[in-house]
Amino acid sequence: MEPFTLDVFISKCFVSASVTHRVTCKQVAVAGTNSKDIKAVLRSRSDIPACLAIGRILAERGREGDVYTASYTRRERDKFEGKIRAVVQSLFDNGIDIKVYLD
Repeated sequence: MEPFTLDVFISKCFVSASVTHRVTCKQVAVAGTNSKDIKAVLRSRSDIPACLAIGRILAERGREGDVYTASYTRRERDKFEGKIRAVVQSLFDNGIDIKVYLD
């Protein structure tokens, strides 16, 4: 198991993602479209480009906290497609290795 986990929450109004240390339960990196600096730049806070931006920002903040690998386990109601896949792909493209468990 990886020491860090990725948590992604997507609603109709915003996107939020965080990387949490599995043992200490401390959040190492957090990014969301509700924060002032991100909200001002984006045209929409819940579309695919917003998800890509959240992945890029979370990867930058994660690398500052020495996160290079993480795991993602989907919730029962989530499908690994669309917006969630965009966040994970953006993290992967920006240097964070994500292991996806679809069980």
